Amino acid sequence: MNVFFETNKGLMRENNEDSFIVEEYDTYCLYAVADGMGGHKAGEVASSIVIEEMSKYFISSAEKKDFKPPLFIAESVRMSNDKIRQEAFKNEECLGMGTTLAMAVIDKAQNLIYIGNIGDSRVYLLRNKELKQITSDHTYVNELMKEGKISPEEAKTHPKRNVITRALGSEEVVHADIFELELLDNDILLLCTDGLTTHVSDDRILEIINEYGPSQSVKKLIQQANDNGGTDNITIIIVDNMIRGETDDR
Repeated sequence: MNVFFETNKGLMRENNEDSFIVEEYDTYCLYAVADGMGGHKAGEVASSIVIEEMSKYFISSAEKKDFKPPLFIAESVRMSNDKIRQEAFKNEECLGMGTTLAMAVIDKAQNLIYIGNIGDSRVYLLRNKELKQITSDHTYVNELMKEGKISPEEAKTHPKRNVITRALGSEEVVHADIFELELLDNDILLLCTDGLTTHVSDDRILEIINEYGPSQSVKKLIQQANDNGGTDNITIIIVDNMIRGETDDR
């Protein structure tokens, strides 16, 4: 299993409010991206809190024999949400800060993937040359699309397309959507903040990964997002479960 990752502040932002984690312990792997929001660098604080809390809790939890990834996701979200809100109340400049979260825990022994998300950062699965978004965006326009009130094309230019309906720090209790998938040979996972998906379509993401392979695609995707506007921070993690001896022709 190979992992490739990078974060970039984009072309329009003064600082990078994204945070990410790539962590491995025994047979478990943890990957996560977080996109902070809030004034005066408060978003940067929020996203770093969730990543730091999750990293510490992952190591202490994964070493236990009864480690259960879904419970880890739920509990780490609860702990991170509490910590973000505590920091916001202590520091007036951080009041109202929050962050998205998209994460994956891989159990290599059982060949299972557990995915959690809050907000509009995403997890995709590339399998058999098809790219599928696993997570569902917690956004106002996505809710409108689910209700059939607007089309996907209308969503792209909707004036409220950036309104998030669920974020860590926004409420006293925040729940993540949790998904369980089987991990197959040659699967590719893509975790990303919306700095990528705002400017690069799913079809183009698939084209780039198929053309350049996982090892080069992170830089190519960031370059494409910046070429198309670069209005936000961009963070990408690509996890490649290519088995040895296979040629990378995806």
